[in-house]
Amino acid sequence: MNNTYGIPRIGLLPYSREDGSQYFPQDYIDAIEANGAEVVPVMHDTPLDTLYPLVVSLDAMIFSGGCDIDPVHYGQMREDGCGRIDPRRDQIELALADLVLGRDIPVLGVCRGVQLLNVALGGTLRQDIAGHRVDENSNEAVWHGVRLAPGSRLAQIAGSENARVNSYHHQCVDRVADGLVAVAWAEDGTIEAVEMPGKRFFVGVQWHPEKSLREDEFSAGIFRALRAAMH
Repeated sequence: MNNTYGIPRIGLLPYSREDGSQYFPQDYIDAIEANGAEVVPVMHDTPLDTLYPLVVSLDAMIFSGGCDIDPVHYGQMREDGCGRIDPRRDQIELALADLVLGRDIPVLGVCRGVQLLNVALGGTLRQDIAGHRVDENSNEAVWHGVRLAPGSRLAQIAGSENARVNSYHHQCVDRVADGLVAVAWAEDGTIEAVEMPGKRFFVGVQWHPEKSLREDEFSAGIFRALRAAMH
C-alpha cells in the first residue's frame, strides 16, 4: 500500500459544474472509506506533468460519472442529443487512463467512467439513447434488469447471471474497444458493463453502484471487489 500507515489510496475524479467548479458526490467518498481506503482527489486542473508520480502513489483509480465526453475523441461530430462537455476533464481523464493501464492498478469506471475508458482505448459511444434516465436534471433512478456474462467478474460478484441496477444515463458504449469485452446488457440490448481480461481489476459499469450501496448487495460487492484487488 502506498499510504504511510498501510491504508490503500484510491484516486477519484470530481464532477464539474457549468461554471467550472468541481465537487465530489458524498456517495463515492462513503463507498471508498467504507472499505478502509483513502480518497485521493485528482482535480481536473492537475498539471499533466505531475500525473505520473501521482498515479505511482495510487493503489486504485475510480473514473466517476458526470457530463458527456466530446465526440471528437471518438471520431464523431457532435449530435443534437449530446449534452454538456468539459474539455478540461476530457484531457485529464484520457491522460490518466493511459497511465493507470500502464501501471495495472485496479480500475473502476462508473457511468461516464465506463464510456471514458472505452473511448480512451479506441471505442465509440452512442451519443443519445432513450429510456435509461428520467431526465438530465433528475436524481431519480430508472431501475432495470441486466444480463451478466457467465464467468465474468461482475457475475462472480453478483453470484448470478442476472442483476437489477439503477440508471441515470443517456449515452452508452457502442463499438467496444479492442482489449475490452462487454459483460452486461440491458433488456433493450444496451451494453451496461465492460471488463478487461487479464487485468487485476478493470471493470466499467454504466450504472451507479455508489448510489445504492445501502440497499443493494451487488453494488456494495463491486467496491469490496475493487478493494480486494489491491495489493
